[in-house]
Amino acid sequence: MKYFIGVSILILLGFTSKAQTEGIKFYVQGGVNYNTGAMGIDSAMTSAEQVINDIKSFNGWQAGFTVREYRNSTQYLSFESLYAYSKTEIISGVDTLTPLITENLTSQTLQLAISPGFRIFKLLRGQAGLNAVFQLNKNFQESFETFKLGYRLGVGLDVLSITADLAYNASFNPSIGILNGIPLSNGNSQFILSIGYKF
Repeated sequence: MKYFIGVSILILLGFTSKAQTEGIKFYVQGGVNYNTGAMGIDSAMTSAEQVINDIKSFNGWQAGFTVREYRNSTQYLSFESLYAYSKTEIISGVDTLTPLITENLTSQTLQLAISPGFRIFKLLRGQAGLNAVFQLNKNFQESFETFKLGYRLGVGLDVLSITADLAYNASFNPSIGILNGIPLSNGNSQFILSIGYKF
């Protein structure tokens, strides 16, 4: 969390030299994440000592802010900084006679996205760009990569000071990791639905 706060403060300070009248708009936002990239076994070979019985990926939540620089009435550049949380439950066991073991793998990420976009009638928006994901959870870092670069596709709606966005985030390549000797892959894709307020 401290990384998210630090990066957010630096970004905000970088934009304070421009006034709102120059086309810079600030939004705070929050919402839910719907995971579409399930975690799974990376290969047909599993550990001789432990077998994955089930993997459940739970939806999560996110909160952060967006800065949009409007170049004109139809074009803008968006920068988004989000803290996202989600959890995966992994159920494993040695054999049918041994009690199953349930482990919770928590993902806490800082996501930084930059996207050029366009809007229609100052109401509807569409954008596409790059999304960098930094993993903050130490347990997750031990099994998977701490940084992934991906893309973001999104649409949005602006009504007065309220903004609503639906975005699809995905990495260019899945994360490959090992948990208790078992190779796993993490799809790194999700839909993000958020509601924001303009200051």
